[in-house]
Amino acid sequence: MNGIIFKQGELKDVDDNLGIVSGYGSIFGNLDSDNDIIVKGAYKRTIKNNGKRVKYIYNHQIDKPIGKMKELYEDEKGLKFVAEIPKTTFGKEVLELMKYGVIDENSVGIMPIKKDYNDDGVRTIKEVKLYEISAVTLAANDQAKILEVKASKKDSEFITKRFNSLIKFIKNAECVTDELGFSVEYELELLKSLIARGNTHQSEEKTRGKTHSESNKEKTKTDSIYKYMLNKF
Repeated sequence: MNGIIFKQGELKDVDDNLGIVSGYGSIFGNLDSDNDIIVKGAYKRTIKNNGKRVKYIYNHQIDKPIGKMKELYEDEKGLKFVAEIPKTTFGKEVLELMKYGVIDENSVGIMPIKKDYNDDGVRTIKEVKLYEISAVTLAANDQAKILEVKASKKDSEFITKRFNSLIKFIKNAECVTDELGFSVEYELELLKSLIARGNTHQSEEKTRGKTHSESNKEKTKTDSIYKYMLNKF
């Protein structure tokens, strides 16, 4: 199953006077700790189809946009971008954090579309769908690990409530712009990733100290929620 993954890039230049930031969303040819390699050309189609909708956000939180892309393209090194950050209170804070090296990395939120595996289990990602580029305080691989931990402990009622709110919005909204629809799609895919991971990561802590019958009832209830939501996608 495909899902949203995060990959690390670089923060190169920051002009806090003009609010211009440049760097790489991800780097080509690097074998990361997830045994993934992204190759040149992976972003070509998604830039053409969705490049204008890609935003610069904070720590992969879609409700915390930082700025908009002025340039987005592939070069020999990776996915290059130039973003403009407006002088809002939050924008100024982010630029200040960048200036002093507190925020010193970038990361992309992507969904693998085309990929191959070799005999060593290395996954070569040949095409992706790009949703966002983030200024991050943690390396991309650490972000992915945190998401996975949260997935195993995530309260299923919260996920269900959030999911249903998004579905209600989609059904009832009279006017949904492409940009807003793109953001909603990204959040739904994130929820989908959380649900899928939560369904495959059964925490021993949840069952410790409970009877076999109690554990089975809780697992059945959780699984039914996951299956219901997965079937909605």
